[in-house]
Amino acid sequence: MKWYEEKYVNHRDWVLDHLELLGLSAEETVMVMLIDFMNQHGTEITMEVLSAKSGLSMEDTDRVISLLCAKQYLEIRASSRNVSFLLNGLFETDTARTRRVMDTPLFETFEKEFGRPLNSMEMQKISEWNRTADRKMIILALREASMYQKLSLPYVETVLNNWIRKGYTPEMIEEGRR
Repeated sequence: MKWYEEKYVNHRDWVLDHLELLGLSAEETVMVMLIDFMNQHGTEITMEVLSAKSGLSMEDTDRVISLLCAKQYLEIRASSRNVSFLLNGLFETDTARTRRVMDTPLFETFEKEFGRPLNSMEMQKISEWNRTADRKMIILALREASMYQKLSLPYVETVLNNWIRKGYTPEMIEEGRR
């Protein structure tokens, strides 16, 4: 068991005590606190609930969640039953800095996010995107789809194509400038 999984560890106290190390903005801190609180109490987490509880617009909530994912502090896992918002990366800051999603093969990233192996048509589609779009942009589009529980290649493709059409860069998306 990892140190932060022990029952006696107060995650919110630890985060507040290490704010300077984590480099969280005020909005990111509020979001982390909400997610940790809701996880601790077994409350279902959705983008709508996070928006309502934080007082942020859906657009700002989306931006903050994207930033937390980009920093690898937050991992969103979707299954057929629910979506989990995991803050383990926050407590493994050294690991999060060295282990980057960008270093894992693209197919593996999709399979992990979808929770199943890809079929040949899906692999072909992802390979096509990899030839025509920035790899980081593809992964960010996948994360966007995961956040909204829309784990399908057509949804990822729609997000990716919209961003490309609007001229967004991966940096703009990570910084919430869209």
